[in-house]
Amino acid sequence: MIRCKVYSGMTYEQEAELCYKLDKAKKRLSLSQSTNALAESGMDAETTEIRRLMGMAGFVWALGQRHGGEYEVVATRAVINAYHFLGDEAFLRMFRLLNDTWKGDPRSVMGPVLSGMALFLKTYGAELNDIVFVKRLSSIEPDEIIRRGKLDFSTNSAALRYAKVILEKFNSVRGGKKLSYRFNV
Repeated sequence: MIRCKVYSGMTYEQEAELCYKLDKAKKRLSLSQSTNALAESGMDAETTEIRRLMGMAGFVWALGQRHGGEYEVVATRAVINAYHFLGDEAFLRMFRLLNDTWKGDPRSVMGPVLSGMALFLKTYGAELNDIVFVKRLSSIEPDEIIRRGKLDFSTNSAALRYAKVILEKFNSVRGGKKLSYRFNV
């Protein structure tokens, strides 16, 4: 005979919080599972804010069920790191740029691309015109950025490798203002 407890009268958020605590007590949760439980329970303001900002930019943070569709972000750690690195406003701006540039292409929101984009935006954000960025990079496929970033062995920093590719592609378009190399990672 197995003893069990039945809880009734709980809200969805309370149930998610209880599920998080019970699962965490019996086994180690993956970052996605843990973040999903925190997001669903509403008990973590930061996770809720990240999800809200991504939603404002048209993206869904796929923490539970992943389908690999457009506007679906799976890279949990990269999203959290980008939020900490950039802060609210720049984080929202980054996702709006990703939306406007690549229209929710799943490859554009993979972990390394997000990390590189966050570093690029942190470095050049003040002098970057969003319309010019979208115009210059929308003709470049995210696969090209991923492929070029993987081939760069000049640094161990994945974010820097992808940020350098984004800078190179931004500057490769004829005419207009070029950005000088200013990464100090």
